[in-house]
Amino acid sequence: MRIQRQTVNEGNLNVVPQFPGTNVSQGSVTFDGGYPFNLLRAATESNTFATSAAAGDPIIFSTTYVLEVYPNPITFYFDFNQSFGLRFDNFFLSNNRFFVSIPAYVPTVSTYPTASLNMPINGYMSTNWYDPTASGEGITLQIYEVAGDPANLTAAFSWNAFDAGAVPFWLYGQATFPRGARSITTPMAYRAGGGFAGSGGPAGPFQIWGTATVTFGDCNHMRLNYAANPGLPASVPQGTGTKNWIRVANVNVLPCE
Repeated sequence: MRIQRQTVNEGNLNVVPQFPGTNVSQGSVTFDGGYPFNLLRAATESNTFATSAAAGDPIIFSTTYVLEVYPNPITFYFDFNQSFGLRFDNFFLSNNRFFVSIPAYVPTVSTYPTASLNMPINGYMSTNWYDPTASGEGITLQIYEVAGDPANLTAAFSWNAFDAGAVPFWLYGQATFPRGARSITTPMAYRAGGGFAGSGGPAGPFQIWGTATVTFGDCNHMRLNYAANPGLPASVPQGTGTKNWIRVANVNVLPCE
């Protein structure tokens, strides 16, 4: 949901519209019945519980809001994939209420082309990932903001696998990518040497192993396309292929949607 200010008034502090009162109607919950079930949470950041716009909040700049439910068991859990109604109340003496009917979300390639694409990658993909067919392997993925660079994010991950002798073998990747990107491609590197708990001194420098590309069909599934470089030492695991990974858990009780 976006509230768009007139171009001439964008950022104008002398003329400031206010966020309207919002109610939802879906199923047994009506606009005027079942309070507080019919309340809507409008957040400026998706998949969080920390942000919420309240009726009467000033709108200085044009703002996009994400429709979400309150993280409270006494409120109703709306399914915004199904049809629902919205009522906006400006609290004027007259002509104060406006209604919108939202149809069920049934995307097709023609009506919503991006629905068939991989998901834009953001911090909510940060978690541990596993492959149920390869016990003991896993990926730890972190996606974080770049200091002083609002246009980009950085992804860092380690693939914890095994070599031909069943000895743990780790591959590391890190790449900076633009916000909204739907894939990440990064060189993968490994290190040799070192010892347990630092007993062997520092490990050797990073050696480039190959490349990997990461994509997400949805929040709970990650695909890793990998390719080793030719000429690697015989003791280093090698290969080319695709692996599919499953999310282990959400982070800080914040679901990726």
